[in-house]
Amino acid sequence: MVACLPTLLGTILIFMDQQITAVIVNRKENKLKKGCGYHLDLFILAILIEICLVGLPWFVAATVLSINHVNSLKLESECAAPGEKPHFLGVREQRVTHILIFLMIGCSVFLTPMLRNIPMPVLFGVFLYMGVLR
Repeated sequence: MVACLPTLLGTILIFMDQQITAVIVNRKENKLKKGCGYHLDLFILAILIEICLVGLPWFVAATVLSINHVNSLKLESECAAPGEKPHFLGVREQRVTHILIFLMIGCSVFLTPMLRNIPMPVLFGVFLYMGVLR
């Protein structure tokens, strides 16, 4: 009974994160051709929240990853004059890169013995560099 309030707040947080990410990615400026599928997103989100109740890791929408993924797949014109900004043509719509990224993250579990050989200061330096870079 005590866990009901934190659970409700966590569910609202996950729901809002998913919806905000979907709205940002599916903007008209990105000129996406495929539909956004908000209802399918909500259905999958509900299933993943049910799975999280069993004790598996929480699901998040990965807002920054999703926005960077859309930005990396932008198509721009190549025949711009020097000093002129290229014209935005659209986005290459595909899902292969996300699947490969998450498969590689999943495979890193099997590389744990090798990853333990990396000194912690090296990892802290990488994270500090990425934080300063962004």
